[in-house]
Amino acid sequence: MRQFRFQILEMKETSPQEWLRVWCARYRGYDEKEYADLIAKHNSFSAEDFERIGMWKDGVTKESRWKPNIASVAYLIWKQAAQELPKCPEEDDVAAFLEGWSGRTYTDVFPNKSVEKRFGLSRATALLHFVSGGRYPIFDSRVKAAVARLLNSQELPGTVSSYLHLFLPLFKELADRCGCGTMDDLRRLDKALFSYGALESSIFAN
Repeated sequence: MRQFRFQILEMKETSPQEWLRVWCARYRGYDEKEYADLIAKHNSFSAEDFERIGMWKDGVTKESRWKPNIASVAYLIWKQAAQELPKCPEEDDVAAFLEGWSGRTYTDVFPNKSVEKRFGLSRATALLHFVSGGRYPIFDSRVKAAVARLLNSQELPGTVSSYLHLFLPLFKELADRCGCGTMDDLRRLDKALFSYGALESSIFAN
């Protein structure tokens, strides 16, 4: 059986269930009310909903920042999602879905330069998360850091293959160990991983 290091803020060993409770309670991330409203509509997303997903994921809270050429805002690709209205892929098509969306590029144009950027795997898994009604977890830098801390190992690579063949089995094992039996519980695990991975590395020094 894989060994996980379940720690709470005092950095003492604890049970998986207590780890989940403590770190979920420390979640200070994205707008949870907006998340709940969107995830409830996952079978009937409109174009506007996909833009709301983009604003949620990219941390946009002001309409004035929802436009091209804004740092860390993949506006043009989220607009493509709003036009295309993607559906949840079949299990055999998940890899192609993630490869296709994560590889899309957009260009930010500034007065003295243009910068080509990728939509990226974090956003692609967020898109998959919403269209699947939360069945597929989001895979971002905080989650990778959290998994590395739990396993006391190196971070997982940020690739589609790593997401599918390493992270998804780990997430399922964590869910089983933490007693996550419902979709709400899986969201709590998402939030706990986000919180656990967000802390400074120095806190975890032995």
